[in-house]
Amino acid sequence: MRYVSLFAISYITLSMPSAHAQRQEQVSQMQSTPLVYAAKKINTPIEIDGRANESAWAEAAWTSAFTDIEGEFKPSPKLLTKAKMLWDDENLYIYAKLDEPHIWGDITEPDAIIYHNNDFEVFIKPFEQQSFYYEIEVNALNTIMDLMMPKAYRLGGDALMHWDVKGLKSAVHIEGTLNDARDEDHYWAVEMAIPFRSLHTFAGKATPKVDSYWRVNFSRVQWQHELINGRYQRKKSDDKFVPEDNWVWSPIGVVNMHHPERWGYLKFVEEAQPNATPPKTDEAERLAWNIFYLQQAYYRTHHKYATTIEALPKYKDILQGATGNHKCSFIFNTAKSFYKLTVVDNEKKFSITLDNHGNYHTHYE
Repeated sequence: MRYVSLFAISYITLSMPSAHAQRQEQVSQMQSTPLVYAAKKINTPIEIDGRANESAWAEAAWTSAFTDIEGEFKPSPKLLTKAKMLWDDENLYIYAKLDEPHIWGDITEPDAIIYHNNDFEVFIKPFEQQSFYYEIEVNALNTIMDLMMPKAYRLGGDALMHWDVKGLKSAVHIEGTLNDARDEDHYWAVEMAIPFRSLHTFAGKATPKVDSYWRVNFSRVQWQHELINGRYQRKKSDDKFVPEDNWVWSPIGVVNMHHPERWGYLKFVEEAQPNATPPKTDEAERLAWNIFYLQQAYYRTHHKYATTIEALPKYKDILQGATGNHKCSFIFNTAKSFYKLTVVDNEKKFSITLDNHGNYHTHYE
């Protein structure tokens, strides 16, 4: 939600010639490899109480510690955040632990703007061929905001706030005292059971297949605070809120979570896989989206799209080494104002198509 205004500002700025180099540099920052988490399937009940006392949780691996949303280009977070995942035939289970010396929150209305408090956010894109995805936000009071995005804001999408995760169970456990500035707290934890049936489409299968992948990411919004009449408030400077920190599991490279193609992967497995790898399409997909980003930069300068990838800015730095066994080709309209990119991987026997509107499809032989 908060990235609507950020994108609007970015779009206006990037329409000015002096900003083209900045845009290209942002693409350079979006090159980290998406992380992978293998979630083990379980057949024992999970009680959603925020405590993760079950033996299944004890056996589940932690994610790596969250990093800044811009990754290595920013300092490491001051507070530790990490998460775990499990699944069964009915639910995806998530447990997150957020170290925090000052646990506070004051938003109690469902579907309010939860990230105006410190919060934990879940992003889920279950279907490879569809553009829509889901977002769930929760604060230390266990107040939920959930929404569906038909497509990312930057591609013309908007949040559908009337959508709800039907059957969602969530709980927060606090090691400390909520909204009490007189002491120092330890952490707050979030536990969720997300029913697969609330995420699936009419024609789709609700329960994921073993060894299938979803796109998933987690974000922690962290505000600096001040005390006003003994109550926690977001800190202000010159009558403006001090910008929040955005800490995530799999870094994006820019301050915008609404790049689902840059999220990490959740792999559904029967048994633990400590060294799970991305799907076979990952490298080709990253190549396709890098071409997409650079075509956008090229269009802003030339008012048409480049006819070859070699003509794109940052070709040598970003694209040349990534082409490998991938064959790239374009189809254009006469004015070069529309294109469809095809990336073919003959070795792994699939192809990817992506057009300038962000419509993405994978085709398997």
